[in-house]
Amino acid sequence: MEKYNCHFIKIDVTNTCNLSCPLCPNSYRRNKESIPVKNMSLKDFCDFINEMKTPPRSIGFGVNNEPLLNKDIFSMINFVNKKNITTTLFSNFTLSNNYSAETIINSGIKYICIGLDGIDQQSYSKYRIGGNFDTVINSIKQIQEYKKLHNSEFPKIKIIFIVFKHNENLIEKAKKLFADMETPVFFRRTDLYAGFEDWFPVKFEQKNSNEDRIPVQHNKTDAICTEPFFSVTIDAFGNVYPCCGDGAFDFSVGNIFKESFDNIWNCEKMYNIRNVLQKKGNATNIPCINCPIYKQDNTNIALKL
Repeated sequence: MEKYNCHFIKIDVTNTCNLSCPLCPNSYRRNKESIPVKNMSLKDFCDFINEMKTPPRSIGFGVNNEPLLNKDIFSMINFVNKKNITTTLFSNFTLSNNYSAETIINSGIKYICIGLDGIDQQSYSKYRIGGNFDTVINSIKQIQEYKKLHNSEFPKIKIIFIVFKHNENLIEKAKKLFADMETPVFFRRTDLYAGFEDWFPVKFEQKNSNEDRIPVQHNKTDAICTEPFFSVTIDAFGNVYPCCGDGAFDFSVGNIFKESFDNIWNCEKMYNIRNVLQKKGNATNIPCINCPIYKQDNTNIALKL
């Protein structure tokens, strides 16, 4: 069985979010069900990191939920950074005023990716329901000012602006807004959800670019999708998934609080997924078969569903 090294771990340290974005599957689930809040404890997180024989090069905090809801988030980031692991925060940043710029920067966080899809409260809140535009903007400005004052290179902040029908006419204004804040902005579509076509932009075409990606070293492979070859996703309960795609969250390959991460990373389920993505096996009982990336591949793979 061929083995790979895990370079990137994406982790949710809470199972909830403070916003109700219409296209977010978790928003829909939370609105339908009463789900008890789960925050991963600092001790459990640190024990997990210490237990790994080969730590990843990078850890991203925030997958489908808001990491700033876990009060220990920057203690977790600080712990990881002391082990020379690059850290990224994926956040809507509307709770950033609960933490000082000093706390955020001194945690050692390297990258902060913020979902911000408007140029004012009206355009922003149409999708980021429950969020405060000014809170996010002010926090970004405070961090940028603190960095200048202390001659700090990090954290590097990036804005991810999801383009919808209602805001595609604001792209040029958004470019100017964030340029004035010395913060790069990247425009993205999100066309993965059937039934939400009314949200999709009419004119905006996304350019294929890796400029907004966090630098992560990949294992070499010619697979359709490289995710399971270099990364995994972990939820607040410790369940491990082969990727961050919505369909993968019904397909846990193990739990970091019940078995070693090293065993999970090279388990039979992960091996089977990698085989299929390298066209060496049949796509049976894996989450990839409903993924847009997998469906868009133009190769002839014998699917046994």
